[in-house]
Amino acid sequence: MAPPPFVPTLSLSHRFRYKSGGNTGFFSITRGNLLNQLLVATSAVTTVRQMTAVRLKSVELWGNPVALGAAPSELQLEWLGENSPSTVISDVPMGVRPSHIRATPPTASSNRWWSISGTSEADVIFKLFVSANTIIDVTMELRLVEQEAPVAGEVPAGAVLGQVYGNYLDGLASGQLTPLGFSPVP
Repeated sequence: MAPPPFVPTLSLSHRFRYKSGGNTGFFSITRGNLLNQLLVATSAVTTVRQMTAVRLKSVELWGNPVALGAAPSELQLEWLGENSPSTVISDVPMGVRPSHIRATPPTASSNRWWSISGTSEADVIFKLFVSANTIIDVTMELRLVEQEAPVAGEVPAGAVLGQVYGNYLDGLASGQLTPLGFSPVP
């Protein structure tokens, strides 16, 4: 009996966690934002991506409960993208119950497709409306770089050569949705 076919590309599923900063507002998340979540510094001002393809599985948000004395934290997620009806999901906290949303990309929408480096990276696939201190989980399937030319990541200032960084979910320029569990890009 022959061995089964073998795919050597490292493929895994991972939940990335972020915390919103002090600003309440709307944040557009693009395919490029998802691809840029794991970066390795190649100098103090350059990085390369560690993922060449990602597929979004789910987005989950937790706001602050009103009972803790925090301002009410309304949450909102809007799915965009090709073949996707502009679907808005929202929640508000009640008493000790925090606001909470868990959503998967709409069936048959481009949000369920693989996002690949260099292809439609500017496409906004979802928008978030979050309050200060919102926790955001983004679960994705991902493929790690293998036998491909390195793809430049976002340009930091003061990165340490060889350091692995987690990028802001909303990108380095906005920098409001900070990664937890990885050192943020400087």
